[in-house]
Amino acid sequence: MKHGAKLAVVGAAAGTLTVLAPPANAVPAPGTPEGAVTFSAKNLGGCKAEFSIVNKTNVTRYTIDWRIDEEAGRMVEDIPFEIYRTGGMSSKAASPTWPDEVPDNTVDNRTMVSDRAPVTATYVQDLKNPTGTFNPALPNPGASTHRVDYRIVLGPPGNNGQTPNEQPEWLGDRQWRSVTVTGCGSGPDMGSSGSVGSSGSVAGSLGDLLSGLFS
Repeated sequence: MKHGAKLAVVGAAAGTLTVLAPPANAVPAPGTPEGAVTFSAKNLGGCKAEFSIVNKTNVTRYTIDWRIDEEAGRMVEDIPFEIYRTGGMSSKAASPTWPDEVPDNTVDNRTMVSDRAPVTATYVQDLKNPTGTFNPALPNPGASTHRVDYRIVLGPPGNNGQTPNEQPEWLGDRQWRSVTVTGCGSGPDMGSSGSVGSSGSVAGSLGDLLSGLFS
């Protein structure tokens, strides 16, 4: 396995996650320019949500996982916790990127860096016709609004694996953030709104997404 290529896993057993308490500044407010990787979502109306990842690293594996109306998750081989609609929404970075364009990250040769100019990846999801590799039916299809929860689930832990305890710093320990998406049913569309903090190109598959993380 490549150095620094671990999932940001805090601890899990039998598909459930035990989350260690993060530092007070572990989750920047959605959309703020704090930390090397920030992520946010907003309601566009018309039953659509826009997700963004602002990335100051050269890593392209930070990936948004999301769910609608607290729907059921799924277990995937080699991941010790439930994931949901993971796949298709990952960070972008300027070349040379890790892991595709640089050598392995090692103690003596840090090829994963956190000092790049920010690159923003933006994705729009239509809740009635989402893109991705796992698209179960829309829960509560007659509802005019839906709650969308989202988080970052993949990527190296800590400061690209360079912190003493390798715990996530900017990824939020996989805690959910949420946004209400409007305009989905017969009720009125109340327009766009930002996300509320609480606390994965559209091609490929989850297998492609995870390739390299366990090699």
